[in-house]
Amino acid sequence: MKVMWKAVALSGAFLSAQAYALNVPGPLVDPAWVNAHKGEIKLLDIGKKKTTSKLPGAIPVDYKKVRVKGTIEGVKAKGLVPSKEDWQKMVRSWGINNGDAVVLTYAGKGFGDATQATRIYWQFKYYGYDNVAIMNGGNKAWKKAKLPMEKKGHAASVKPGNFTAKDADTSIYASTDEVASAAKNGYQLLDSRDMGLYLGTWHKGSVKAAGHIPGAKFFGVTLNTSAKPAKFFDAETYKKAAAAINVDLSKPSIVYCNTGHLATGNWFILHEILGNKKVKLYDGSMHLWTLHGKPVERFRWNNK
Repeated sequence: MKVMWKAVALSGAFLSAQAYALNVPGPLVDPAWVNAHKGEIKLLDIGKKKTTSKLPGAIPVDYKKVRVKGTIEGVKAKGLVPSKEDWQKMVRSWGINNGDAVVLTYAGKGFGDATQATRIYWQFKYYGYDNVAIMNGGNKAWKKAKLPMEKKGHAASVKPGNFTAKDADTSIYASTDEVASAAKNGYQLLDSRDMGLYLGTWHKGSVKAAGHIPGAKFFGVTLNTSAKPAKFFDAETYKKAAAAINVDLSKPSIVYCNTGHLATGNWFILHEILGNKKVKLYDGSMHLWTLHGKPVERFRWNNK
């Protein structure tokens, strides 16, 4: 009988712990919230080749390792989302357990590092994990708020977690075939790059041809955040910015960029901040599109 009551007590304690597990309040949290809950969250500090963090308790994450090379749609491409198994292994190495409230932070110097956070956020969502948020403004905002920082950065010291990735959520992922038939299926294409790349005055080395996917509208990544600290705006600000360039952010949309990094900023804005659940990321983006030899539209200068 005593054994049974002990089992009941332990079961009750487990359920109570689950009931009171912290959930993030939304897709964005501010530094004050993070500081107030620092003992209850897993804070991932993201950067290229990042091995240390100056934020107390933060786990440094090397963004260079977050996306992978692989064969997709019959071609070899780079910057892709990892497999379910590889993503699970990676997240476990950051010490993440099932149920953890995960908060992502970034340098806060510009839209480029802000979209490092949105890319990892998208990958969490793609593999079915919802208890994740981004600290708006990143480390610059933390410092501006005069919250505690270490003088010397600390390396990661974590016990591998038990995080379990779910099957991929294809409702937020677009294939090349889906992009090619977007207009026919009622989707608008949004190009997330800068205007020069959209017009085709130049192109990145990872992209085989200059210009944009035919029919795509421009909604550049420079509209994503404010200056230092790089913070995301509220919903109304994005709606006004979009209206000024004749883009309807409430429409079903597929977003893309050069390789699938910057475009996650637009996916995050439309899908998470504005609540448009019919938004997909074209992973591989112009890199994959041009590897397939698909057509592009380009502005032609008079002297060329």
